[in-house]
Amino acid sequence: MRRVGWGMPLVLALSGLAPVLATGCRVDEEAVHRWETTERGPDKLVAVLTHDKYDTALRVKAAISLVQMRPRNGRRIGIELMTEGLTAIVRADERQKIVDGMAPELIKQIQLPAPAKPPPGSPMPEDVSIPFKDAAFALLQHDPQLVSNDQTKNTLGAALTQWCQADFETRLENPSQQFGIEQIMRFLGPNSVRGLPTLITEQSTKVDRIVGLIADLGDDATKQKGSENLVALAKTLDSKAWIDKQTGIVKKYDDEQVPKQTVTKEQIATQVTTIQNTELTKVFSSMKKIKGRSVVEYLIAYAGDPKNSAERRKTALAALEGAVDKSNAGDIDRIFTIAKDDATPDDVRDLAFNRLGELPKDQVVPRLYTLFTQKKWKVRWVAATQVLKMITPKQIPEFMSHLPMTAAVKMGLGEPMSYGQLMHQMEDMVAKHVAEDAEAKKADSPWKSEPKVRDVITPYLGSTQLGPKLSALAYFYEGKKADQPVVAAKESDTQPVSKCDPADDCSWQCELPKAGSPPEKHETEAKNVVTVGDFARDCITPHMTAP
Repeated sequence: MRRVGWGMPLVLALSGLAPVLATGCRVDEEAVHRWETTERGPDKLVAVLTHDKYDTALRVKAAISLVQMRPRNGRRIGIELMTEGLTAIVRADERQKIVDGMAPELIKQIQLPAPAKPPPGSPMPEDVSIPFKDAAFALLQHDPQLVSNDQTKNTLGAALTQWCQADFETRLENPSQQFGIEQIMRFLGPNSVRGLPTLITEQSTKVDRIVGLIADLGDDATKQKGSENLVALAKTLDSKAWIDKQTGIVKKYDDEQVPKQTVTKEQIATQVTTIQNTELTKVFSSMKKIKGRSVVEYLIAYAGDPKNSAERRKTALAALEGAVDKSNAGDIDRIFTIAKDDATPDDVRDLAFNRLGELPKDQVVPRLYTLFTQKKWKVRWVAATQVLKMITPKQIPEFMSHLPMTAAVKMGLGEPMSYGQLMHQMEDMVAKHVAEDAEAKKADSPWKSEPKVRDVITPYLGSTQLGPKLSALAYFYEGKKADQPVVAAKESDTQPVSKCDPADDCSWQCELPKAGSPPEKHETEAKNVVTVGDFARDCITPHMTAP
């Protein structure tokens, strides 16, 4: 049973008040207005709203009075009483007449201008439109339905949309409203966010929230406009004009805060760069949400520009996650160019490879193989790692054919170690797909035809090709004790591993328990690896402890 604001069941409240209203003083608009402030006023207003003995105009007035009634004990109870009263009206046509009669006044009040922003430090003036906005939304989203007239639905929805976009940032955080802007927009759908892209400006402090709503609710045109405006904002933040303006602001602030201390131009420039980094990072984060062609074009170009800092280029590539058009060969080529450029910082290159890893392997893997001959051995390592994450056991032989064949090609110990482990992980990947296909009741799972990784790599243990042989040995790292004889057979292999200068950052050393040290101390010492036999004996066999 529904209850009114004071805890009394609505039916009992109405039955108790009916005789009073029937025999008391004449009920008119003046009385209705007066009841907004009296103790029993809310109950009387509900009674007028729900009794069909009163004309529609007076019942509409009672409903509006409930809406605009001041809070009682800190709570706005009028809107809840209004919707409960309307729900209690049995005849749907009566209820709709009252709602239709309320709509013009609700819309009029909703369209009142937002209050002017006060000076800093002053309290925000009351937004008198909020109760009417909350009431309109309460009517629209109520279950069971209270608004059945399509025209009334549309006019109330349009008014709410206008209200949300007028002074969006201030109203977004206003704590006095019963229904927040985001809740209203998510109910209203795409039309409610069409005006939001225009709010994406340098002055906005809520760009991330704006973009989130556009990304979640906007139609294609709205998302595209949001994408374009984000790019425009990023270009503004990255412009000389913006830097000059911020330099003046920072200098003035420093002069006021530390008047007796000289702040150098270099220090001011560092402060401005820090601010710029923060602001651009926020915009790139928003770009990741909304994506869009304009954003993708901008981020790829930004990440590929060596004039930008490595940190910013990384942020741009991170924002591209999941956004690159898989059918756009131009995008793939531009990201690949970033990855293969010798001048690209390693951490930037890593993210470029990550973006390539999101694309179809038939478009990416052939390009990655071309990087195996790069001057920097780490480029090959990162490219090969990405390849192994994209291929299946059937493609391992092709992968092996691209690895260094002799010690003349620089190669770090970490390379074959990681390759072997990634190949080992393929077994779990294949088993996972087979199980998924079985659960989906696929008659012919292509994964069932994949060979066992161990069967594929075993022939390479006897190879004279250095890279494949080391990678095959590394497959057994942290493997089964039962396979130790397989690895031990290679401990006499005298084929040399790659020689590296300190500058190459690819030393060959393995950590072994320190001779003579008590086991409980877990002390280790580095052992140089010179041959394939050393690699098998010192780097692989000691770690084969699985049952």
